[in-house]
Amino acid sequence: MQTDSIFYELFLFDPQCLSRLVQLKLEGEYGFESITVKTTEKRFDGFFRRLDGIGPHLFLEVQGYLEGKIYWKLYREICIFYEQRDDDTPFIAVVLFLDESYDPGEFGLTCLSPCRLIRANLIDCLKRLGDATGTLTPLMPLTLKTREELVEAVPRWKTEIKALNLNESREKVLEELLINVIAQKFTDLSAEEISTMLHLTPLEQTTAGKQIFGSGWNQGLTKGELIGKIEYAQSILGHPVSAKEDLLAKSPEELSVLFQVLELESKALMKMLGRS
Repeated sequence: MQTDSIFYELFLFDPQCLSRLVQLKLEGEYGFESITVKTTEKRFDGFFRRLDGIGPHLFLEVQGYLEGKIYWKLYREICIFYEQRDDDTPFIAVVLFLDESYDPGEFGLTCLSPCRLIRANLIDCLKRLGDATGTLTPLMPLTLKTREELVEAVPRWKTEIKALNLNESREKVLEELLINVIAQKFTDLSAEEISTMLHLTPLEQTTAGKQIFGSGWNQGLTKGELIGKIEYAQSILGHPVSAKEDLLAKSPEELSVLFQVLELESKALMKMLGRS
């Protein structure tokens, strides 16, 4: 599963939901961003910074395969983060496994308080939430095994998203995340089946789709606008979002070529979804 963009979009949408997911008690409001440590060009899956006071940094690693050295690698990158900054804020490192079989088990390095390491299995975390999923609802298809369970659960998930009383654009974000997760979890379902099941507006008719897939979308844009559109398109299409510094290093011509590739892919996606 290509999950990086899903978690990026979800935690950007609601940074506080990570604390609920792994049952971490934190005070104050946190903001989410993606950061890179320059020595190794390693991009953390997520970084949460306290916005309204003093509180620990949160480093997130979402692990979708077995990596025996995952903890050592994460600690190495955290050490590089602090080495490069005048910052002695305590940290909490969260490793979120997409399957319990991906956890390599105990290892010999521990954190000294107030720093902490949290190891969590995503499916167990979601099941513990019960009906109180909130903005984590789009991840719930990951807990199911059969199409029959999915068909039964979809109306409940739609009701839960509606019950959040979000404005239309934010509600659409969660709906599109739900579509993305269903499509990646149940790969045997066609786009038409998913759209019918959820009774949702076809992607190209949504605000996001129009912004991404509209005709002439790469014409007359500045370099900064091109970069913003590329990042947004990559996230909507389910691709890893390119590092901003990498995009800044490209010429306008190179960015336009990347645009054209995304445009071709978007047209193929629209054809697959079908126009109503």
